[in-house]
Amino acid sequence: MMSERIKRNKNWRSRNDEAHARLMEIGDLARAAASPGWSRLAVRHAQVGSHALTTVTREGREITVEGTAEPFQGMAESFRRLRELSYRDGAGTWFICELEFSPGGRGYTGRVDSAAPPFADVPPMAALAELTDFPREEPPGWLMAALPTAAPLGLPTAYGDRYDRWRGHSDDRRPQAPLPITGELAYRPAMTMTARVFRQIQKHGRHLVHLAEQAGESEAEQLVVIRHPETCWVVRQGTHGTDEGVRSITLDGATLRLELTAKAADLLGTETAFEVRLDLPPETLGELRAALPGMLRSVAQAPELIGF
Repeated sequence: MMSERIKRNKNWRSRNDEAHARLMEIGDLARAAASPGWSRLAVRHAQVGSHALTTVTREGREITVEGTAEPFQGMAESFRRLRELSYRDGAGTWFICELEFSPGGRGYTGRVDSAAPPFADVPPMAALAELTDFPREEPPGWLMAALPTAAPLGLPTAYGDRYDRWRGHSDDRRPQAPLPITGELAYRPAMTMTARVFRQIQKHGRHLVHLAEQAGESEAEQLVVIRHPETCWVVRQGTHGTDEGVRSITLDGATLRLELTAKAADLLGTETAFEVRLDLPPETLGELRAALPGMLRSVAQAPELIGF
């Protein structure tokens, strides 16, 4: 079952973007399935063809609580799509994906495996479907042994075709690493940055406040708040921006703190609480203190400003 969040947010620009959204969705669904107060939450998905099993463990014990059918169905759908997005021509995709989550954060660690058998017994038709849907040049021995007949001829695949087509017309030409089919997985959302550069720009009805770690460095950490024309956008370096979900902006001495919804945090690649340490002269701090209220005064549903 596709979640409402995935249905609403399909503006992904690459298979990596969609894969990240799917992984974050799996984390949200796992948290929904687990009762509060956990310190360790893990999800394991194993799949060959359409034969799949998703398990969630809380403190090392499998969750079997009534009413968790919908979260498990949503996780299975996202894992199925992740296998498609991870497929590599001639190499196949992963059979096992394991993820671990910690409380109080949006990140995860884990691994994927494209060689180890995910089940003690693989149904013959599942093995046949696997090599038909995800052809590979050197299938593992256990998969070949499970086939009911000779290995099938692989069909043409286009699991990320729309992203590959778009990429040729995109302004973003930065190479993207392929999604792993074997090895480690990790996502560690940003919690803080240090700003040593401040500037603001007002032009053509747009007001922009720009904070950066270093001047003139395109790869340096950046945070930009934009009003255009009556909407507030927040953007971080190398990510999509968000025009919603910024609950509050607090100025506490030399710290700027953003409180975000989970969706906004995921779009920005941060935790729901993100701090900017302001290594700025006192007079520049004064400019920032005046700039943000001035630019956001006319914005509908502006974030709450605290400490200004």
